[in-house]
Amino acid sequence: MLSRPALSEAPQGRVEGYDADMPRPRRLVPAFVLTTITAIISFGVGFEPQVISAQSRRIVAIGDVHGALDQFAAILQAAGLIDASRHWSGGPSVFVQTGDIFDRGDGVRGALDLLMQLEDEARRAGGRVEPLLGNHEVMNLITEFRDVSPATFAAFTDQRSGDRQRRAYDDYATAAKRRQPKGTVLSREAWNKTHPPGFVEYVDALGRRGKYGRWLRSHQVAIALDGTVFMHAGINPEVTTGSVEDINRTAARDLQVNDDGRAALVQAQLLTDYATLDEALEAAVTELQRIGEAVKAQSDLGPHVTREFVDRLQALLLIDKSSLLAADGPLWFRGFAQWEDSAAPQVTALATRLGVSRFVTGHTPSSPGRIKARFDNRVFLIDTGMLTTYFKGGRPSALELRAGQVTAIYPDARDVLVSLAASSTRRAPYHRSR
Repeated sequence: MLSRPALSEAPQGRVEGYDADMPRPRRLVPAFVLTTITAIISFGVGFEPQVISAQSRRIVAIGDVHGALDQFAAILQAAGLIDASRHWSGGPSVFVQTGDIFDRGDGVRGALDLLMQLEDEARRAGGRVEPLLGNHEVMNLITEFRDVSPATFAAFTDQRSGDRQRRAYDDYATAAKRRQPKGTVLSREAWNKTHPPGFVEYVDALGRRGKYGRWLRSHQVAIALDGTVFMHAGINPEVTTGSVEDINRTAARDLQVNDDGRAALVQAQLLTDYATLDEALEAAVTELQRIGEAVKAQSDLGPHVTREFVDRLQALLLIDKSSLLAADGPLWFRGFAQWEDSAAPQVTALATRLGVSRFVTGHTPSSPGRIKARFDNRVFLIDTGMLTTYFKGGRPSALELRAGQVTAIYPDARDVLVSLAASSTRRAPYHRSR
């Protein structure tokens, strides 16, 4: 495993910004290896964001779910988006889920299936469901599984899981010996502890060709609707200077870079499809070091070593600096929740630059389980700790935007945060709706 600072889990019941939910730095390949290889031995992908036509509509946003399936269904029903049978009843409403369906709770698969079902049902009813990617969606897509509950892996098991697990270990051992003939190979028992039954099926389901992997990769990080930017974490204007479309293009490109780097290692039989992110990075480091030593010794590099191969491995090792894991990136930034109130002018300037009126984000749980408006109603924080077994004092919530009025919805109450009269007294900046 690559060395990295150990970060303790957040204590139970802590609902303000929790430090454990942060990207973890990894030891990358030594600079001299990259320099040497580059001297001996380039990529780009694009993403066209979905365009949503402007219209007058009711929009409902729900934040972090974290596997709390029953609470998720309860707030969907309280918001009038589903009926008691968990089918779409929202008519032409637009439902935006701002990411973090994944991790911690045990109902992740059920929540994903419900969201996918509602996406189809809403479309047929003239409505729309817009699931966005959060940092935990991305963590799982890049096989960073540190917060996956045992029950989530178990939900993917079937009668053949034991056989798949055994074959996956055999493939791991073969690839590990190929990378480092004299290196240490984990015993089957040790490997099984970090690759339990259901792990193989889970990875398959989240892969580029898997049911959930294909679906997740088709969605965006942020979306602008009727003058509101919806996203998981937020935008640090000192770091992210582009448009909402730029944010989505960058995230799609960074996911592609990860997928391509891993695929290159798998094709070279140096890694299996069921490797974790740490295992993939370790394999890339080992191979680049081997290539560097072969270059110095002027020995054979191997038929699989091409400039494209090396470029893909080098790009994979920069994942910590990508928009997917950067602490101030759009999936991890906590400034909207943690900045002082004096930062209001910065938020207003950001909204003006993007041509919108407000931001709706999750990511940092609000205490005590209530949606919070900040910066003169420019920001609405909608993560209220839905997974109540993890977040003490949390509860499910939804935010409704309709005809200039903003309302917080809870299972047993509604709270108008911005009234029609108040919203009409302050002129919002010009914006284009998508």
